[in-house]
Amino acid sequence: MVKQFYPVLIAMMVAPLALQADVFRTVDEEGNVTYTDSPSANPSKVEKIELHPGPSEESISNTMERNNAIRKAMEEAREKRLEARTSSQGRLEEAKKAVDEAEKKLSQMEEMGDDDRQTLQGGKSFIKPEYYERVKKAQQELDEAKKRYKSLRGY
Repeated sequence: MVKQFYPVLIAMMVAPLALQADVFRTVDEEGNVTYTDSPSANPSKVEKIELHPGPSEESISNTMERNNAIRKAMEEAREKRLEARTSSQGRLEEAKKAVDEAEKKLSQMEEMGDDDRQTLQGGKSFIKPEYYERVKKAQQELDEAKKRYKSLRGY
């Protein structure tokens, strides 16, 4: 449809050039203004109006080329924005998934198993240092995942 519009646009811009004639402005005794293509009998109240010609075919062609180049650049920029948005959404989803997995891992690491306690003679028991190291490592992984997620979200 756009391709059909251009010839019509050019014809509309060029047609007035072919139909251009002299235009005269006449003011009668009562102050009424009339515009005609022929001067009136009273030359003292007639003024010839200068009409400027429309744009040349070359100017129209140049303008259309510039418009097409602008449209093409706009479309390319739009595609890049969509691509970047899709890419950033994918990275954001991956970061959110990593946070969820790190939270799940932390909760698993916090669960105390039979191997995490050591019983001494006399019935006393204590938690092994490996348990604390395991939980600390899981907490650090969660903190890193949250930090990456926040940086991707922009806050």
